[in-house]
Amino acid sequence: MEGKNAITTEGTLLLNLTTVATRNADDFFRDFPGKNSPYTTTEAILIALVLGIIIVGTVIGNILVCVAVFFVKKLRRPCNYLLVSLAVSDLCVALLVMPMALLYEISGNWSFGANMCVAWVSFDVLSCTASILNLCMISVDRFYAITKPLQYGVKRTTRRMVIYIILVWLVAACISLPPLLIMGNEHTYPESGPSHCDVCQNFYYQICATLGSFYIPLLVMILVYYKIFCAAHKIAREEKRAQSHLEAHCYLDIEATEQRHQPIAVNRQLNSDVQTSHGSPLVNQHRSSSASTTVSKPELILFDRTHTTGSISLSNLQLQA
Repeated sequence: MEGKNAITTEGTLLLNLTTVATRNADDFFRDFPGKNSPYTTTEAILIALVLGIIIVGTVIGNILVCVAVFFVKKLRRPCNYLLVSLAVSDLCVALLVMPMALLYEISGNWSFGANMCVAWVSFDVLSCTASILNLCMISVDRFYAITKPLQYGVKRTTRRMVIYIILVWLVAACISLPPLLIMGNEHTYPESGPSHCDVCQNFYYQICATLGSFYIPLLVMILVYYKIFCAAHKIAREEKRAQSHLEAHCYLDIEATEQRHQPIAVNRQLNSDVQTSHGSPLVNQHRSSSASTTVSKPELILFDRTHTTGSISLSNLQLQA
């Protein structure tokens, strides 16, 4: 009996928990996205799906960047450490800021309390500012790498890149911490109506934070990338000019070589013609095996006269006999 009662009690408890969970789920979907939401249920579901896919893609992509740099030996270079810092800042945005921002956007009500509001806004400003400043530092690093490759290549060490990363995060912390430590962020929790969570609305802080976290880095990046474009265009123009000059120089060298070898070929042709025209049977008959293969015109005349004189003398001797 006691065993049957225990089984019955456990079954009843499990049934009650299942009923409560089902009722809460029904209430959630019935009330979703909430009475303070500016969206309908269909719009809220579509927004949640799109933003959820963006969050998951951001997390996976930045984790892959960090893993690739740390585990691939060819990528483990000081110039890629700034990319790792950028990936970490974007990962913080995806994990610490975007999920709460998604719920806050869909529901239209901040339901996490005042302390969480302060922390969330601070993380938001810190991560976004660090991401923008990392982009700015990457642009400056690329500018020096292109304009001064030999000098900056020696200075582009791990220590220098770590200093750059620390500087980026310190500037981002100086922009994000004053509301957390001094001024406080804006959190309204009225008795009726939605609760809101916003960054500090102090005018001077808004000016300084906006300039430091967006406009100044934006101007620096525009200027630096314009100079990078000009430097790259100049390098490409100089390479094209050097290539054309090299091609012209090679063409002139080839022409000079052909002109230098052309008289030799003509002389050889003339010598062969002379040898062919003067190679008579008389010369071939009386040529000595040790003599030169070329015979000049005076030698031919002298040889011809001697041969004629000798023939006349032999005729006279025969007549006398």
